[in-house]
Amino acid sequence: MPCYVMLEFTAKPGTGPDVLAALREALPETRNKDGCLSLDVTVNQDDRDNMLLVMRWATRRQYDTYRAWREANGDVQRFADLTVGGLSTRFFDPTDA
Repeated sequence: MPCYVMLEFTAKPGTGPDVLAALREALPETRNKDGCLSLDVTVNQDDRDNMLLVMRWATRRQYDTYRAWREANGDVQRFADLTVGGLSTRFFDPTDA
């Protein structure tokens, strides 16, 4: 079953544009990973340092495999270090409503 993954964070004050540039460099690999159906990066209109990645994966297991790869190569920690408060990841199921 498809899974929506919301990854939210707030970059350290004033560094949003730099973090966005780093994401632009890193995310093509994500979009090419097995099971990644879509990935959008959104920026809060009222706080340009606050971002939400909206991802759709074929299964949560495929996302978990991807996330483990990002943790093993240090990317998760590298991006968490650029934030205030770390990364918040939430999982959602689509509905027929």
